[in-house]
Amino acid sequence: MAQFETRITLPVSREKVFDFLVRTENLLQLIPPDAGMRVVAVPEILQLGSRLELQATAFGQSLKIVHEITELVAPARIVEEQIQGLFKRFVHEHLIEEDDAGHVLAIDRVEFEPPRGLLGLLVTEKKIIEQFEGLFAHRHQQMQRLLA
Repeated sequence: MAQFETRITLPVSREKVFDFLVRTENLLQLIPPDAGMRVVAVPEILQLGSRLELQATAFGQSLKIVHEITELVAPARIVEEQIQGLFKRFVHEHLIEEDDAGHVLAIDRVEFEPPRGLLGLLVTEKKIIEQFEGLFAHRHQQMQRLLA
């Protein structure tokens, strides 16, 4: 399974970062405006078992994407798994840690399997990682701005 990981240091407490991430109005601000995502249904606050339903245009395909929150441990960890969408498998861990110097790190770790079949010939691991790099760069800029 392929993996992508990125991290950002934030000038706030772990609790504040966690509280920020469980509020879907904040999460939606982290999606680039040109990402081709439209909200179908999301809860106001994420809880264990919550589902996020989006409509996306990705790699020339219009897809319904459904993620479920499968783990929620305040203030340290949120795990969302795709139950419907582009990928054969997709698990996104949001980790909130503190380093030895007391800095708060927001870590995004994504494990995924690209789609199979004909779509998998176009949507390769390399292309997916390139997309993630742009998406998470925007996400980090927004987090810095919104949490400053």
